[in-house]
Amino acid sequence: MHHGFICLNIQETDLAGHAEDVDRYVDRLQVSDHYLGKLMEELTEDDILIVMADHGNDPTIGHSNHTREKVPILVYKKGLLSRTIGHRKTMSDVGATAVQYFGAEKTQNGESFLHLLKNE
Repeated sequence: MHHGFICLNIQETDLAGHAEDVDRYVDRLQVSDHYLGKLMEELTEDDILIVMADHGNDPTIGHSNHTREKVPILVYKKGLLSRTIGHRKTMSDVGATAVQYFGAEKTQNGESFLHLLKNE
């Protein structure tokens, strides 16, 4: 098995939200969605894709500050049927999951949700 880790930050959605530029925000989401689809085509049954944001940034809210909506986490694994990982207490859960996936030493913070991603 080959192991790898890709961490990608799409900064342009954050910048468009701060600029309150709805059209640019939508465009960046559409570009991201397009390339996520291409990435998903390359994944194997052993790979896990996690897509998330660190905060909300609604460009229609009337100010340029971070917004406080709950941020969803999308988890994709080829062959995995619909699953819920519940409401996570902290973003550290994503790090703890990645660490467990790679068999590294447990993180100080966060609880892994890797066990929820097993095919039954």
